[in-house]
Amino acid sequence: MMSRADRSYNVNMRRLALLALPTWLRRPLAGALLYAGIAPLGRLLSELRAYRSATGYRLRHNGQVCKLRGVLNDELDPELRRIAIEDDDGAASVEASTLWRREMGRWVTVPQRGSGAVGIYREGFAGTGGYDFWVLVPAELQRAEPRLRAIVNMYKLAGKRYAINYK
Repeated sequence: MMSRADRSYNVNMRRLALLALPTWLRRPLAGALLYAGIAPLGRLLSELRAYRSATGYRLRHNGQVCKLRGVLNDELDPELRRIAIEDDDGAASVEASTLWRREMGRWVTVPQRGSGAVGIYREGFAGTGGYDFWVLVPAELQRAEPRLRAIVNMYKLAGKRYAINYK
């Protein structure tokens, strides 16, 4: 079903040009010349429709996990839809750094995020590590990694970090 805005771009250029021609000029030779003259307009109109469709698709999808997974599967694996996104918010996300405390004489675990997180300010060390989410991709799609990275970078939120894991 087309929306009202899409219907306004659904123009038959050949028919419009022929209807704009005066009736006394509607002959086969004049029609052929007219069709040859408006052929580039028809091509530009089809490019505009494709651009509107692609832009609408991009605007309907955002950085949500379900939307990102759908976009990746639509682009890279449309038949089998095997690409998955694993979010880092479970018990597996208790990544931590270990630091040697001289005064205690032992290694101490410092959580990186969440409650009890400690910021370590040292030159060259940001105090964070790990990823916010993982993109799980079948090994057969490894050759499409540049396209995969481009799609994920376009749709992910700005501060999120990710890694690509091949199954």
